[in-house]
Amino acid sequence: MVKGLKEVEETMAKVKAELLANGGLKQVVFVACGGSLASSYPARFLLNEEGSIRVQGYNASEFVYATPKNIDKNTLVIGTSTKATAETVEAVRKARSLGAVTVALTGYPDSLTAQAAEYAIIYYHADEWYQDPTLVHYNSQGTALKIAFWLLKEFCGYQHYAEAVEGFEKLTEIYGRAYENVKSDAVKFGITYKDDKVWNVLGSGVAYEAVYSDAFCFFQEMQTVHCVPILSGEYFHGAFETCSDQLAILLLKSVGRTRREDERVEKFLDTFGGHHYVLDAEKLGLSELDSSVAEYFNSLLLHPITKQFISAMADIRMHPMTHRNYMWKFDY
Repeated sequence: MVKGLKEVEETMAKVKAELLANGGLKQVVFVACGGSLASSYPARFLLNEEGSIRVQGYNASEFVYATPKNIDKNTLVIGTSTKATAETVEAVRKARSLGAVTVALTGYPDSLTAQAAEYAIIYYHADEWYQDPTLVHYNSQGTALKIAFWLLKEFCGYQHYAEAVEGFEKLTEIYGRAYENVKSDAVKFGITYKDDKVWNVLGSGVAYEAVYSDAFCFFQEMQTVHCVPILSGEYFHGAFETCSDQLAILLLKSVGRTRREDERVEKFLDTFGGHHYVLDAEKLGLSELDSSVAEYFNSLLLHPITKQFISAMADIRMHPMTHRNYMWKFDY
């Protein structure tokens, strides 16, 4: 059994029963902040690509202050926070007060996030999770993706649920192999880019989760360096004017339909860049998954691999990934 899938299926069966009693499911809304909001991106992408349900993602604070008027008993609101991000807790409470069915994705069964929602699903959350291949999808992102596949099966007649479950099973082996194979490359990456203070990170499709999380969480929050997240398809509409052989750029190449966007960026960087690094999900083994679902797993593989690379850089820079200037230290 895929780690965490039983809990998802059992909890979501209760959610479905309540939604059906309310008249059905009209929309799914994810609320969170920062990396927790980014972690829902693959689930949102999947639901929009394969289903007929309205899907939205909101910064939790904006959801509280600018609450959509269509939140009602036919809305499923999923709030993600490992502990109890105040804005997310308030957003879940707000949604519940409007009659929405609420699910908390959280790292602790007794967290305020769990208490705020009707239902809670617990994921693994330790900082070093990426070092254990068995945990590669037992995190907030993987849990949200499992929910999305389940919702498609139950509400949209999705035909590839078995392939998705097999994908989660195989991903553990694929990631474990990739994690070992890139260890020396990660060290070389750290040595090469240890002094860079400005970055671009690019990717397409589901991999944009890793792009966003790398930029805001790994580079800016954890390494205190400036970083711009860019969708590969948007790169040639402004951002490419900053390209030079001095600008550090990390490109995440996807498996699937949007890969051609990444290849276009890579061709440009090879011509006009020179200080860029490419991580390719295909070379890491993701194409071993069934083609009907492989692209939806891009970020589940690329996210921990990029953390491995950036953590190696952090060690060489002697700037721990746990360092913060302001977070958790002041009122803000």
